[in-house]
Amino acid sequence: MKKYDAGSIRNVCFVSHGGVGKTSLLEAACFTAKAIPKMGKISAGTSNFDTRADEKERKITLSTHVGFCEWNDRKINVLDTPGFLDYLGEARAALRVTETAVLLVDSCDGIQVGTELVSRYIDEVSIAKLFFVNSMDKENADFDKVLGLIKDTYGSAAAPLTIPIGHGASFKGIVDLVTKDAFEYARDGDGNGKTIEVPADMKDKVDKLRKDLMESVAGTSEELMNKYLDEGEISLVELRAGLAKGVLSGELFPVLAGSGLLNMGVDQLLTKLVNLCPPASSRTEIDIVEGEEKKKVPVKLEDPTLAFVFKTVSEEHVGELNVVRVFSGKVATGNELANAGRGTAERIGNAYYLRGKEHVATTEIEAGDIGALLKLKDVHTNDTLADKSVKICVAPTVFPEPLVRVAITAKVKGDEDKIAVGINKLHEEDRMFTYHFHPDIHQSILSAMGDIHLDIILDNLKHRFKVEVERKPPKISYRETITKSAKYVEYTHKKQSGGAGQYAKVFIDLEPQASGSGYEFVDKIVGGVIDQPLRPSVDKGVRAKLEEGILAGYPIVDVKVSLVDGKTHPVDSKDVAFQIAGREVFKKAFEMASPILLEPVVELKVSVPTEYTGDIMGDLSSRRGKVGGMEEAGKLTTITAKVPEAEVQTYSTTLRSLTQGRGFYSKTFSHYEQVPGDQAKKIIDAHQAEMAHESKEQH
Repeated sequence: MKKYDAGSIRNVCFVSHGGVGKTSLLEAACFTAKAIPKMGKISAGTSNFDTRADEKERKITLSTHVGFCEWNDRKINVLDTPGFLDYLGEARAALRVTETAVLLVDSCDGIQVGTELVSRYIDEVSIAKLFFVNSMDKENADFDKVLGLIKDTYGSAAAPLTIPIGHGASFKGIVDLVTKDAFEYARDGDGNGKTIEVPADMKDKVDKLRKDLMESVAGTSEELMNKYLDEGEISLVELRAGLAKGVLSGELFPVLAGSGLLNMGVDQLLTKLVNLCPPASSRTEIDIVEGEEKKKVPVKLEDPTLAFVFKTVSEEHVGELNVVRVFSGKVATGNELANAGRGTAERIGNAYYLRGKEHVATTEIEAGDIGALLKLKDVHTNDTLADKSVKICVAPTVFPEPLVRVAITAKVKGDEDKIAVGINKLHEEDRMFTYHFHPDIHQSILSAMGDIHLDIILDNLKHRFKVEVERKPPKISYRETITKSAKYVEYTHKKQSGGAGQYAKVFIDLEPQASGSGYEFVDKIVGGVIDQPLRPSVDKGVRAKLEEGILAGYPIVDVKVSLVDGKTHPVDSKDVAFQIAGREVFKKAFEMASPILLEPVVELKVSVPTEYTGDIMGDLSSRRGKVGGMEEAGKLTTITAKVPEAEVQTYSTTLRSLTQGRGFYSKTFSHYEQVPGDQAKKIIDAHQAEMAHESKEQH
């Protein structure tokens, strides 16, 4: 395969709402460019890119896939990202390593929820964007309506470059407004348009839109604007140059039309990508992390090697492939690179360019390009591979926080290790979920972006790693504490069963502490009423009870225990006796000190289209939420509220329902506060019933 320098490479990310046709468009692009022999069909399970078993079964893209093709002596790398809402975080990682985003918009439904959400990621990385109005072959396709919606949402910078000839069953081609050429396509053909005359009934429209395009391009340059005002037009060369400049600066967003599924208008998309979109060499800086600080630093193609692992793919019978964007230098097989964040070294073995399931072997991946490295020792998503002289790490992609949680246990006893192995492997490929053991509630918690995301993870555990799990709602991490003091509380432990006995007598004071103070133990024994070596045993006993809880089995916090008096036996007093006495005297004092339950309160930041604000406020109030403020930005309102965690266990589903999927939120821990009495009683009663059930089962 021909080598391309960074000036000849276009790195492009396909993004949109789910089901708009990103993968079909990639199939069509690669087929048109003769990079693949045949277009695959998702509906038939023959896609060249959606090759995972779960993708074939569900007929949706669940992971970013890499493809490339060559067009007009340029190389186009395409990252095809999932559009399903639970997987939009994949787009965030892909957009960071590309220079152009192609937003697909459905010809009937226009701008949908997923497109709105992923647009925010594009704004974060400030890269060029281009719209492709897809599926012009649909019965109710309406390019003019959708173009209006794009302009309403993204402003007058949205400039049509191609428009369709017909729609639905009559859709047969496109007109290029840049050149005023018209092209007709065979449905399911080779993708190459046949030049035809502009239809007579479209000529006035084409003239008007081309004039509008000239005005838009002229508006990006004072020189062009002066020429346009003087002469009434600008040349084709100036129009193309102005378009490219406007796309790079973000002043213009080209809009194209076609059908990926039927391979119509796709050749024009390829031409516009290579002629108008920024090359890989246009990237002049990258985000890095230095200490705790994230900042931008310059990057030059000729600098020592710096590559970023933005995706890891696990393939059966192949192993793990680390997909990298090379920002400077080159990654060459046989060379040794440092894993900058881990302080380890990696020798590069096999390197490939990926086109779906096809691996094109290469000996080096040069600056500006995207490729994959096979079977490195200890390299993971978000790692930086660099020359040993490089002392920086590319800033890791921050994925959205998973919002839906479930507690899981192995169905078959002894399968816990299988779960851990499977989860670790799956997490290499999918960084949008987390898994950890929560010591407070003694449950293993799997957190994901949504219910479907959870289902897919657990299905993969079952089918790929042969382990099934039980799932149940996770417990809330409540806390227990006291509200008043209990003084000089006594407990005596005696045990005599032949031979050496056990004896310990202790007196403690128990006092509440300020929130967040934790536990404090103070030895106030005067004289030798309790031998010095036995006093820490009381502390050990208290600590054991702190972990177990007393009211409802949750950890006890913010208490001060003072050991004030006691008594020992010359023979029977020992460590175990004073541990038991410490545990029991603390339990007794705790019950005397007006104990309460505390619940975790989270801060929600809920962003919704402004028309849904009232519904969201009402729902938050019904969840015992306290609204702290509202902030409007464009068409969105962000509501900040503090809500008990117990009330937002299923909030993700509710928010989608209330906002037709257009709302999103983040959640962070805020503080603990007292559980209202009626709810505390339910929690305590449920705990006691559970304990009674367990006791009955044991006997």
